[in-house]
Amino acid sequence: MEAGTLGIFLGKGDGTFQAPFYIGAGPNPGGILVENLHGQPASAGRPDLVAPDQSGGVMVLINTSKYAMPYLVNGQRVPEAWFREEEQRLGHDLRLNAIADEAERARQLRIAAQNSAIDRMLVEQATAQDPRPIDAQTIEQEVRRQRQAGNRGTAFEDSFLRQWVERQFRLQRTHSEMVAGSAQPAAREVEAFYEANRENFRNPETFHAAHIVKHVNREHSAEGARAGIEAALAELERGQPFAEVAERHSDCKGNGGDLGQFPAGQMVQEFEDAIRALEPGQRTGIFTTPFGFHIAELRARTDAGAATFEEVRADIGRILTLQSQHQVYLRAVAELRCRADIRWESAAPAVV
Repeated sequence: MEAGTLGIFLGKGDGTFQAPFYIGAGPNPGGILVENLHGQPASAGRPDLVAPDQSGGVMVLINTSKYAMPYLVNGQRVPEAWFREEEQRLGHDLRLNAIADEAERARQLRIAAQNSAIDRMLVEQATAQDPRPIDAQTIEQEVRRQRQAGNRGTAFEDSFLRQWVERQFRLQRTHSEMVAGSAQPAAREVEAFYEANRENFRNPETFHAAHIVKHVNREHSAEGARAGIEAALAELERGQPFAEVAERHSDCKGNGGDLGQFPAGQMVQEFEDAIRALEPGQRTGIFTTPFGFHIAELRARTDAGAATFEEVRADIGRILTLQSQHQVYLRAVAELRCRADIRWESAAPAVV
């Protein structure tokens, strides 16, 4: 490159660059040094690497294939789809989301996704190397359950379903054995966790309500639904019990229209607004939601407030157990890494 010029090359993600693609004065230099490019995904329009050319120019190297990271684990390529799946899963991680700089957050997320996908491959390989069989009856029971749930029926589909079920059982066994050395939290640890995080343990506002609904959709006209809900209201106003009226008129029969207890925010806004205006024991008139016409009765309401230790003891125990299992799992994966051949498969630079 001529001194003072700018070359822009679009990376293919495997250590080579799309060619010819050149912007700037001077000739295309042809061979490109890709040192330090590995692990530098582009984000927010920023280049992966800005490097001085030997002739005094500047090369801006941009990786346009964000997920094309050809890692080999014991000679087996990690599927690119795994990187995408792990990045999507880890995108909800609070620690990563706390990183203010967008480019740095994207870089850290990418690194975490790469490591997680590699760990996943190591566990898959350990599972595949385990010769112990899975009980055939257990597999068949799960195949039948999956078939019923997903309407699977042909022998061709069952063949793949059976393989998938067996693989899932094998992975579960591997994971269970990897975390087998984890310790159960002591009672004092559970209580200490509660005390340290007391402000985070809160019960939401809850409602206990029942309703009568007449749906408006392709099968039920608005006129017919309106007539049905008005007939139900007339019976309620004559003193008929709410549960009996619901069983006769509601499109959601069963339990006398009782919805049980639910937290604020679970129902559509129109429904919550209607019952929020009530005192326990009162009912609404006719109101509408996107589902149709309703009449609701409020049975009870509990204000939001701090949760007691007894209310969250079991949940804290599960959280601490999962944390312990995760640490043991990470140590087990680290041992697999120590014995593994993990490498990034780079290709020779493109020559123009």
